[in-house]
Amino acid sequence: MEPYHVRVSGMNLLVLPMADGVYRVCYGKQVLANLYPEITAAGVYWNGFGMISPLLAEQIGLEIYAAEL
Repeated sequence: MEPYHVRVSGMNLLVLPMADGVYRVCYGKQVLANLYPEITAAGVYWNGFGMISPLLAEQIGLEIYAAEL
């Protein structure tokens, strides 16, 4: 899949889908996080590794999900 942009909290973020289901999220030239969806019986939660809060990870994840529908 091709890279695309999402807008969260006033930031225009670049999303780079990776082959393993992880999404690399960049702001400018800085990598903010690598996010992945975690599917549970209670719903889909977005987790990852990087410099963002769990709340921001969830917001970005929702935008990623919406962009890929």
